Amino acid sequence: MSKIARAARVASRQRVETLGNGTSAGTDKTIQTAETGELYYIDHNHGSALTITLPEKQDGAYFKFVFKTALTDNGGSVVFTTHEDTDGDLVGSIFEQVTGGSNANSAVQTDDNADHKLTISDDVLQGSWLEFYCDGTTWVVYGMLNASAVGRAGFGT
Repeated sequence: MSKIARAARVASRQRVETLGNGTSAGTDKTIQTAETGELYYIDHNHGSALTITLPEKQDGAYFKFVFKTALTDNGGSVVFTTHEDTDGDLVGSIFEQVTGGSNANSAVQTDDNADHKLTISDDVLQGSWLEFYCDGTTWVVYGMLNASAVGRAGFGT
């Protein structure tokens, strides 16, 4: 595939969708395989969980999530899980920086290749982002969260 054709294909695959309902309870999202390449804005600031389920693993699938709204409502969270719901489906590292902090006020949350869920809890500011890439067998996540404290990202089962 020529470079021009490849660029046209990538550009045609980048669509935008907003998840969440602002300060109302969000509607959970199950991403379909055909939606790969989409950019998702997260507009969720409610004391409930917004659950996002990644599609079946496929080589080359990727998604980016950007917090459009600050997630500051006590008890609010965004939960990412995998279609297969099997431990080991999700690996990666997320850099967390405390708002107005220094290097001493930062942390990296990592997964030990034993999880299939990622929960982002309250007090995460807009502009924070996460990206998910799949190699066909595992979802790899990385990103940057600007938050009121470290520990806002948590991998689990």
